Amino acid sequence: MRRQMRQSYTTISQKTMNYMVEEGPGRADFVRYWTLMAEAVKDHPSAFAAELMNEPMSINRRGMYDTWRAAAKAINGVIPDMSVAVCDTGEGAVLPGWVYDLLDKVPLPYLAPSEDTVKWMRASRTLFYAWHWYDAPSTPAAAVQHVRAVMADWDMPSFATEFGSCDAWTECAKVNISHAYWHYSSYCNTGPDFGNRTVPDDTFGGCMLGWAGGDPDKCM
Repeated sequence: MRRQMRQSYTTISQKTMNYMVEEGPGRADFVRYWTLMAEAVKDHPSAFAAELMNEPMSINRRGMYDTWRAAAKAINGVIPDMSVAVCDTGEGAVLPGWVYDLLDKVPLPYLAPSEDTVKWMRASRTLFYAWHWYDAPSTPAAAVQHVRAVMADWDMPSFATEFGSCDAWTECAKVNISHAYWHYSSYCNTGPDFGNRTVPDDTFGGCMLGWAGGDPDKCM
């Protein structure tokens, strides 16, 4: 996540994110995508939740939360009881609870969700706060502490939807926070680790990103 943050806080990347999270055609397209997705899965009982975007690297927190609100309303218009995620910049749990409390009371433009959006989040019964942990804050215990403050402030459950630390698993389990261990698929045989097999006839899949980087056996 640290490498991702360094790459994402550039002028062009923030302009790109602003196009999506500010009111206009970008946000409209994003909401339309999730509306179509909800319509596609509405008859599948296993599709119970929507995590709208993976680790959105935007400093425009107001735009982000207004976008989550617009998408959630569209999704719940199709599937009234589908759970929908809201998340913070980078999907990190790096802000202490007092920061959320302060920004709720003094909703600074650009940096804080609008008053209307905070009221809507507190009243919703389908939202959950999604977060990841990769060394920020410094310990998973600190992350859980931050998240529990958000849960109390906005009256919503949370879900640690990605992490690679067994300590994070344990800390979430202690306080009954839902958690999903991250393990990228290792069903592949492409590249030098497999003898540079002939592509595409003698290979399967792509060993990329954090290929086989997680190891759930460590958490057993």
